Amino acid sequence: MEQVRSFLHRRRLLIAWLAVVAVCILAILWVRYDLAERTDNQPVYQIVNDDYSRTVAIPASGGLKQKIPVRQNQRLYGVRVNMTTYDHAFATGTLHADLLAADGSVLAQGSMDCLSIRDNTFETIIFSEPYLPFADGNLTLHLWYEGMSGVDLDLPLGLWASDVQVDDMALTDATEDLNATAALQYVVDYSGNWSARMLLVPGMLILAAVAISFWLLLGKNPRPALAVLAAGGLLGCAFALVTPPLVAPDEYTHLSVAYQFAGQLLGQPTIAGDGSVLVRACDAPYFLNQTGDIGIFAYKTMGEAFFQPGGGIPDTPTGIFTDMTGRISWLYLGQTAGIALARLLGLGFFAMLLLGRLGNLLVYLLLAALAVRLAHPGHKWLFAAAALLPMSLQLAGSLSADAMVLGVVFSYTALCFALRQRAGAPWQILLLLILAACVGPAKAIYLPVVLLCLLIPAAHLDWRPVVRVAPLKIGPVRIAASNLVKLLAVLLAGGCWVQANLGALLYATRDVDSVGLTRGAVALATAVVVLGVVYYKARQHTLTRRIFYGVVIAGVVIGVPVVFYNLTHMWGGLTPEDLVNSIQPNGDSIYTFSAGYLCRNLGAAVKLLLRSVPEQGALWLEGVLGTVLGEPIVYRVEVSWLLTIGLLAALAAAALPAESDPRSNLQLSGRSRLGISLVALCVVGLTFFTALNWTPINYTTIFGVQGRYWLPVLPLVLLLLHGNRRCFTRRPAGRGAVYAVLCITSFVLLQGYSLYATWQVTA
Repeated sequence: MEQVRSFLHRRRLLIAWLAVVAVCILAILWVRYDLAERTDNQPVYQIVNDDYSRTVAIPASGGLKQKIPVRQNQRLYGVRVNMTTYDHAFATGTLHADLLAADGSVLAQGSMDCLSIRDNTFETIIFSEPYLPFADGNLTLHLWYEGMSGVDLDLPLGLWASDVQVDDMALTDATEDLNATAALQYVVDYSGNWSARMLLVPGMLILAAVAISFWLLLGKNPRPALAVLAAGGLLGCAFALVTPPLVAPDEYTHLSVAYQFAGQLLGQPTIAGDGSVLVRACDAPYFLNQTGDIGIFAYKTMGEAFFQPGGGIPDTPTGIFTDMTGRISWLYLGQTAGIALARLLGLGFFAMLLLGRLGNLLVYLLLAALAVRLAHPGHKWLFAAAALLPMSLQLAGSLSADAMVLGVVFSYTALCFALRQRAGAPWQILLLLILAACVGPAKAIYLPVVLLCLLIPAAHLDWRPVVRVAPLKIGPVRIAASNLVKLLAVLLAGGCWVQANLGALLYATRDVDSVGLTRGAVALATAVVVLGVVYYKARQHTLTRRIFYGVVIAGVVIGVPVVFYNLTHMWGGLTPEDLVNSIQPNGDSIYTFSAGYLCRNLGAAVKLLLRSVPEQGALWLEGVLGTVLGEPIVYRVEVSWLLTIGLLAALAAAALPAESDPRSNLQLSGRSRLGISLVALCVVGLTFFTALNWTPINYTTIFGVQGRYWLPVLPLVLLLLHGNRRCFTRRPAGRGAVYAVLCITSFVLLQGYSLYATWQVTA
């Protein structure tokens, strides 16, 4: 017994690995079985003749022949005929359906056991191979049966037909024209076993991710950055395959933008004479709808057409007008490279889409691994957990530019907090400035994240190896090296932000008193400069300093009500006639909650937000984590809430410091916690302000807020949790927590595939 216990203790990791792999295999097999029950062998039919009022017996010798019309390129998977057994349940025999050409040759064949035929019911007979007509014409459907025995031998088997012949569809037996037409439907699509075929590659990727990352995370030498690259790459590829085409968040718009950037890279035309996007002829059908289809037949279409060739120079106008103003090319680096490569190789639409997704995934993984690599040892696990969340990998495995934004913000945040703990090398300070310049224009709402550099101690931003105290002299100005770095970071981010978002800012503030606001901004800036000079002179004397603080407080107490009154009474506004005349045919108002309207109607905005929180709050949380898949405005594909709870618990475990590991307990001061909280709240506030600019004023809840917009600042929340002074884990839980996130992400993938595949499918 002691030997067995010793063996189990020595091999506990191997046993745990085998158990985890076994559970993963069972989960994949269950999804396979469940989908086979619900989606396999589902027909899509087209009614040919729905006029039937009598039955016609099928002769035991020769059967029945039905003339049927076919159209060019309309694939025929089988037929459905309304059968009758004359109140008898057959136990033997096989019903056959042969599709015959004009010369009598067999084009397609199908059969079914008579045992499964129900009385007065349309029964489906699937051909062994679908038939694709190359031209319009007429064919013959030959229905016959064989193998009857016992009681079934002398009993009739028949089908329902019309009283008279319909059009040219004559129904005949071996001797005469019956002057009738069978009740008939074409099977124009058939799901077959596509659920298993589409699950094969994602299932293998998920299994590999779970198996490989076990040793990278829970082995003797954990390697979180490599785990993010390996496991994130495998699960990201699975997301790229599982997410149906053009179903990922805003993917249609991102495809249009990346497609044009790829055209510019290849030196090919991108815009038609009417200003619409030019695409290859093979891509044009997929640019018709701004949201892709979901369901097992969407997967089947993708699978059948994946290896079809594409190629050609874009020459087909789409009628799609994509505004490229303000589009930042480097945000589409991976997508552009993948799409350009696919077009260069002459691949079809679905292969091009997949390569674009994989290019985006590669760029994200490099940035996410960089964030984990840059992070302080006590913070690596929480960044790894955030990088492997379902939403992170779903965005990365799509064409969304948010994946690049996510990687950049993660890296910048990790570097800022790493430099809080140690002095930065010159390359790290340079990288900080580069990342700050990238965060600024990446997305307007993330500009406050740049202010995290202000939390870095001054001594850690001096790149000089010997002297880290003496200020730099730039002409007549003396400035500390750390202040110079912080100033450059803020100026670079702010300048790039203005360049990328000035147009959107002007539109958002289109109905405000811009002259009055400009005067107020100049007055405020002047007051700040004057107060700064006065404080510099008065800071040495206690009495003078107290008087200064009193004057500032009095100015704030008097100024805030004055500013509030002026903002809420700015010129403009809407009359009752304007409000009535603004309603469009779809019921929306043409007016939205612009900056001016918000200032004049703060009460309406507050009520809108208060109604939105209980109605949409759960969806926002799911959006941060990724337990709602696709574009939630179009398809609400929500996985189990148990997975949401599991992800929350795993994130908390990854963030909490360990009481037994002093290195992981990086406590934050009250001032630092306040600064981090304000940055996160500013991002959330800017998200709501942006969404309000899309929300018509007659809406009762805010429109367009999605939880994924807050994912880049999720590490800030986790860092606040990590830097607390009260909550700890007894032992380090980061490795296990990250592995738990990875496993739950795998379950989200499997359930998400199941939900996608069974969308609107009736078993």
